[in-house]
Amino acid sequence: MSDLRRLPWLIAAAALVPLMMFWIIEGGFKARDERRMIEAGAFTTSEAVQNRIDGMIERHLAGLATLATATSLQNGDMAAFRSRAAEFIAFNPGWVAVSLVDARSGLPLSDIGAGERTLLLMPRKNGGTTPDLVGYARGDGCPCLVFTHSAIVAEKPATLRLFVANREIAATLPPNDGDYALSAVVDPAGRFIARSLDGDKRFGTPASTYVRAAIKSPAVSAIYRGITLEGMENFTAFRRSPQTGWSSHVSLKAYHIDEPARRFLGSLGLAALLSLALAGILVWFALRQVAERKRLGERIEQAQKLEALGQLTGGIAHDFNNLLTPVLGALDFVAKKPTTDAGSRRLLLGALGSAQRAGKLTAQLLAFSRRQRLKIEPIRISTMLHEIADLFRQSIGDSHRLEIIADDPSLCAIGDITQLELAVLNIMINARDASPSGSTITVTVTGTGEPATGEVAIATIDLGTGMDEATRARAVEPFFTTKAVGRGTGLGLAQAFGMAEQSGGRLEIISAPGAGTTLTIVLPRCEEADARTEIARAEQAGEVRSLHLLVIDDDPAVRAAIVRPLEEQGHVVDAVSDGPTALAALGQRGFDLVLVDFAMPAMDGAEFIRRARDVREDARFLIVSGYSDSDAIAAAAPGTPVLAKPFDNDALVALVGQLAS
Repeated sequence: MSDLRRLPWLIAAAALVPLMMFWIIEGGFKARDERRMIEAGAFTTSEAVQNRIDGMIERHLAGLATLATATSLQNGDMAAFRSRAAEFIAFNPGWVAVSLVDARSGLPLSDIGAGERTLLLMPRKNGGTTPDLVGYARGDGCPCLVFTHSAIVAEKPATLRLFVANREIAATLPPNDGDYALSAVVDPAGRFIARSLDGDKRFGTPASTYVRAAIKSPAVSAIYRGITLEGMENFTAFRRSPQTGWSSHVSLKAYHIDEPARRFLGSLGLAALLSLALAGILVWFALRQVAERKRLGERIEQAQKLEALGQLTGGIAHDFNNLLTPVLGALDFVAKKPTTDAGSRRLLLGALGSAQRAGKLTAQLLAFSRRQRLKIEPIRISTMLHEIADLFRQSIGDSHRLEIIADDPSLCAIGDITQLELAVLNIMINARDASPSGSTITVTVTGTGEPATGEVAIATIDLGTGMDEATRARAVEPFFTTKAVGRGTGLGLAQAFGMAEQSGGRLEIISAPGAGTTLTIVLPRCEEADARTEIARAEQAGEVRSLHLLVIDDDPAVRAAIVRPLEEQGHVVDAVSDGPTALAALGQRGFDLVLVDFAMPAMDGAEFIRRARDVREDARFLIVSGYSDSDAIAAAAPGTPVLAKPFDNDALVALVGQLAS
């Protein structure tokens, strides 16, 4: 075909391609807009449902508050109060019953309204719920929501319970026809308050995993895809109330969302049939590239923020641990001198304990923020507890008794042994502070299920003051403490919670005012044959061999803190302040072990180790660092042992002897 004969086809294609591309793009935008309109309608419906429910709850709580402050109730005139309560029930169609119970004993004082009811009280959940909602009830006139309000009856504390039928809330839900397949109202714990299908049957029961995953998200409103308890696929728009923490869920049949997408794909297929697939692919590719670049830019920006935060955290931890290292070394050195009198030794040991607690404070912060990598491995729980039982007894003092019931050596759990010891110690110290003098703190270990699939529970039980619901709900928040100023950091239970979560387990709290507390760390169970503990113990048998050591640290105080205890053990120590000087020394003579700081100016510890191995292939190294990111150290110097700052003299001497032997 000649160029002249081909020209009309080229002109037609040049005219047709832009028209077809416009048609394809227009169809795509129409489909997107249609989907957005459907989603917006679902969001509007869910918001309207939630607003109506918020108004109902506010009205019920206001009525309950008014009834709780009735003069007849405060004067103890129960006959007048029952009459007043009956008036409120008659005036409020949703009210089923009102009951009055003693706040201390829980014994009923009066019951006005429908007959027998089964009450299911729910534990408090951190994350927001109507403060007065305590559970669900079934029985005469129910299913019901149960609200409470404190009251005073003849100068004695009492609790007023209001039973509200959920039919009023269920009436706010859209019917199961037209666009909406199903709708429900769910509390923050993931239980149904009302449901448009099988509402009475599902009342107070857990919602589907899709619903619970949605309400756990920080979003106030969103749309998610899932499957109902009846097995129906759908898209659900939900809205969370800032007033109650409840959320309304309005489900759309899946085709309402999928059909616009199918139409858009159909338009692309038609374009392909019209020999314009290439143009369509190019446009699609261009749009995809733009979106991908945007997502990539957002990921890079987020990664940069996280990296900056990690560097800041690591730098602060490094500097703080560098300051603590010479302090710990000096206090330990002076406290152990034979010439130190008993009074001074007590003061020094107190200061040494404070410095060690400061080091633990940094470790607790890093453990909860998950900036510090856990060394997950099998642990024989019984062996671990009995090996450090003396430390536990020293921590709780002579005023309390410690009982450890962990006689089954086959129980093995997965976790980080150092962080687990710290978590149990933190919990035990909390138990000590909450328990009366002379009481017993009990630690029990139990296993459930089969190895590799079951769980191991480490429970610490005290007979102390216990916690109310509000305190229990906030117990694992960082820096939350009920102790006096200066007595607690608020990080003990936060560290235990973070350790358990990172290990694939959980932290359970059972407590009530005046009834003591049971704090349980639950960890995955492992095969007993694989169990091992990595608690470092200095095995000192016979004479200590004199070693020739090289110490590299840019901080003169830290260098001195490292050199002094090593020289006291009879080792020959050369100390330098930077990597180049250390390389020169390493080229002139051999050393049994090189102790090198990780974060140093000009040449960091990882670079020094790489270059030093070129000088001496047989050189052995120990990284001594206060840097918090153990992942970065492992990546930069794989296989090199690390001694974390701050440390005491015994730990330093024992590890040096172990590595150089």
